[in-house]
Amino acid sequence: MDSFLARLQLIGASGMVLLCAACGGPSADGTSNANGTSSASCVGPYLNDQPPDGPFSGPVPIVAPGSTITIYGHWYTSTCNDTGGHDPLAPLHPVHLTLTLPSGDVDELGVFDPDGHDMGFSTEAHVPAATPAGTATVRDDRQPMATYEFEIRQ
Repeated sequence: MDSFLARLQLIGASGMVLLCAACGGPSADGTSNANGTSSASCVGPYLNDQPPDGPFSGPVPIVAPGSTITIYGHWYTSTCNDTGGHDPLAPLHPVHLTLTLPSGDVDELGVFDPDGHDMGFSTEAHVPAATPAGTATVRDDRQPMATYEFEIRQ
C-alpha cells in the first residue's frame, strides 16, 4: 500500500509541474503580468512565399535558375491586438529587402511600405539563369531581422 501511495504522490507532483510549466515566467516577448502569469505576445514581422490569407509556412520552395518567386512580408506593424484589443493597425516604417544568392551575389529587391489587412507587401525575386544550385536567402533590414530561404535547383 505504501508503494501505491508513493507512486500516486509522484504522479500528482509530476502533473503539477506540467500544469505550472504553462504559468508564470516570461512570455516570448519577455514580459509577464504582475500576478506571475505570462502575457501573450504578437506575431512579429515575417517573410515567406504565401499570400496574406495563405498558411504560415509550407515546404521549402524549389526555384529553377531563370525563374522568379513571389516573396510576401507579413505583420510589419507595431500594433498588438492579441489580447482582444481592436486598435487600428499602424504600419512600421518602410522595409528594405535583399536577396542573397548561393554564389554570394546580393540583389536589392527594393523598399516596401507595409499595407493591407496584414500590414504586408509582396515582390518578385528573379533568380538569374546562371545562378548555381543552393540556398537563397531574403532578408529585411529590421532588428531582429526577418529571413526567408528557398532552394535553387533545376
